[in-house]
Amino acid sequence: MLTALATADSMGCRHLLYLGDIVETATFRLMTEEWPYTMDVVFGNNEIERSAFMRLAQSLPRVRHHGDEGSLILNNKRIFITHYPWIAERAAQSGKYDAVFFGHTHVAEQLHYYNTVIANPGEVGGVRRPSQFAIYDTQDGSLSFVKI
Repeated sequence: MLTALATADSMGCRHLLYLGDIVETATFRLMTEEWPYTMDVVFGNNEIERSAFMRLAQSLPRVRHHGDEGSLILNNKRIFITHYPWIAERAAQSGKYDAVFFGHTHVAEQLHYYNTVIANPGEVGGVRRPSQFAIYDTQDGSLSFVKI
């Protein structure tokens, strides 16, 4: 995870979208200490102490924890984040978003539903799949995968 954060920073990324499965609050705290920019986070299916995650997020001004799903606007791009692909699919079908991101399967993929990019960035832990993440360019709407 630290390698992913350092790589993203060196590539000019200034906003992190984390799509769940942080698992432990100690890992979450470390992430927030290492990432000096804004972070939007949703729960995965492996965060057991959800209330502890929410308390920690509320104490950090750069962090917005959305619970199970969230929507935000970055550089006029409407973005939806969730951990679950079935929720992502519904969000994409709504036509409200330019980009929809999800996790859960840990499999990197990029799809399109009309004008909406739907993507799973993969996983940074390298436990189930090779370590990688994705960069979404809010200027041109492109998505690229970065192996680490």
